[in-house]
Amino acid sequence: MLAIKSSIIAIIMILLLLWAKNRNIIKPVNRLNKSINGNDTFFVLASSINNILNKTSSYFYELKENQEELKASNEEISATYQQLAASEEELRAQYEEIQSYTEKLESLRQKYEIAIEGTNSAVWEFDIENESIHFLEGFKNIIGKYIEEKENIYETLKRFLNEEDQENLIKEIASYIKNQKEEIHTQVQIKDGFGNLKWVLIRGKGIFDSNNNIKLINGIVLDISSIKEQEEYIRHIAYHDSLTNLPNRRKLMAKLEEDISKNKYGALMLLDLDNFKGINDTLGHLYGDKVLKSVSEKLESIKDEKIFVSRFGGDEFLILIEDEKNIDIIENYAKKIINVFKNKLIIEGQEIYLSCSMGISLYPFDSNKVSQLLMNADMAMYKVKNKGKDSYMFFNEEMTEKLQEKIKVESILRDAIKKEKLKLLYQPQVCTFTGKVVGFEALLRLKDKHISPAQFIPVAEETGLIIEIGRWVTKEAINQIRIWKKKGMDIKPISINFSPKQLNDLNYIEFLENTLKECNVESKYIEIEITESIFLEEKEKNIAFVNRLKSLGIKISLDDFGTGYSSLNYLTFLPVDKIKLDKSLNDKFLEFENIKVIDSLISLTKSLNLEVIAEGIENVAQYKRLKLAGCHYIQGYLFSKPLEVEEAEKIYDNNFLDSIEF
Repeated sequence: MLAIKSSIIAIIMILLLLWAKNRNIIKPVNRLNKSINGNDTFFVLASSINNILNKTSSYFYELKENQEELKASNEEISATYQQLAASEEELRAQYEEIQSYTEKLESLRQKYEIAIEGTNSAVWEFDIENESIHFLEGFKNIIGKYIEEKENIYETLKRFLNEEDQENLIKEIASYIKNQKEEIHTQVQIKDGFGNLKWVLIRGKGIFDSNNNIKLINGIVLDISSIKEQEEYIRHIAYHDSLTNLPNRRKLMAKLEEDISKNKYGALMLLDLDNFKGINDTLGHLYGDKVLKSVSEKLESIKDEKIFVSRFGGDEFLILIEDEKNIDIIENYAKKIINVFKNKLIIEGQEIYLSCSMGISLYPFDSNKVSQLLMNADMAMYKVKNKGKDSYMFFNEEMTEKLQEKIKVESILRDAIKKEKLKLLYQPQVCTFTGKVVGFEALLRLKDKHISPAQFIPVAEETGLIIEIGRWVTKEAINQIRIWKKKGMDIKPISINFSPKQLNDLNYIEFLENTLKECNVESKYIEIEITESIFLEEKEKNIAFVNRLKSLGIKISLDDFGTGYSSLNYLTFLPVDKIKLDKSLNDKFLEFENIKVIDSLISLTKSLNLEVIAEGIENVAQYKRLKLAGCHYIQGYLFSKPLEVEEAEKIYDNNFLDSIEF
């Protein structure tokens, strides 16, 4: 019964909804009908439609007129085209006149070809006969003012350059005119319109007349101030300790070398903080760094004109006492340094007491070689440690243990050469982007002897054995290429290290060339790694030597870049194909706060069309950062340690990226 009632109520509700909906629809329709039936509304609507039709008709009429005008214009253009076609014969008649300008256009092309090579540069022109020089407008961007007229070159140089740079530039131009140089290429400092000095690179080449005589010299002036600033920054960090900002070991060694070469007297002191490891272990390395900074400041505070303080590394400092041979005075300096540590240090509100042990080696009495002086000071310092620390000691003849070790190593080397106990290990060099092996570095080892290259290479260089060893390495590497070739393997280059001492091997290039021929090995499969130190003495002679190597087809790598006298300027004239970023450089500058240095260095190197290989890479983070910077090749324990030749052949075709967990 309840269900019937519910159904009736639902039917009634549906009928009501239908009625309401119908009513809502019908009412608007009725209103619309009434509106349409109204006479006034219909009349207005009809009138509007009539107006629209009239305007439309007018538009169509105008459109027709425009079409006729366009047609007329088209006919006019066609007539003009016919006239242009008719002018072809006249243009051909002018061909001979155009030919007369060819020589002038070629001269302009040469000028602007040189200018295009530069950025932030200005084009200059030197008239040899009139001795006048003219700068184009770009020069204003460099010096801050515009020079409109041609000027006498000597007056111009006098106005913008100091006397030394004037003389050098004039000599450079004269050498070029005498055909002693292929181009003018030199760097000078120029004074701008505000009195500021800027570094500029000046390059130029001659414009020749029909008789092949130089009549003009055109070139560019390139503002390289920013490059010089960056180079100065890199030079500073290369020669200064990043923590204390003291000169580093490299800087001191260079200074000591200079003193010895000038026959000066002095003392080298090696200072080691006593029990510093305990500070790091108990208070942390950050606190230890603050202690080192404080010690540096105290040592700096006692400096005078004879004291040169540097940080050797870790908790060690190197101190030079220059221009002094009086033992009593040198000893007074030693006491003064020891007394620095008698007072407590207060760091972060905490009092600490330090002492130091110091070894002293005199030059030239103990030695005139930097490495030996350092070894002597090191032996004396450890004697102090063994005797109770907190003191100093001069090197003496009783300290011969290290010297005996040197004699022992030399004997082992001679025996290894005689009995063929030398061997090469091969460390793969891997393409950063493909993970494939692109070559190997050959690394010298001794069979059956656990003596590191860091021990025996210096002895080999000092004794002259490096000449014979260098030839053995060269022949062994070339022979290995021959073996791989005979096995039908895809040949990959082997790079060998070349010591500066091997420059004394006057017939090395002849030996190298003959060995390549005997083994039927192409020169492109041998690369030679040199260090920057090879160019410190007899630069021109040694550059010529390297160029002779390159003329054979040998590629040259600049090894240990960033550890010595690294200069971006060197890269502009050294005949090298690659640079190898040293492990110490990568360890230091792949840190987040210093990464821009690596980025800039790689970018600048690539701009000089040099390849970059980073060595000593041990972790994925370093690899990723170098890949991001565009480094071409990676070498290090991340991919492989140095391998015996049999093991090297097993990984010959490996893709090392497959084995890395990113």
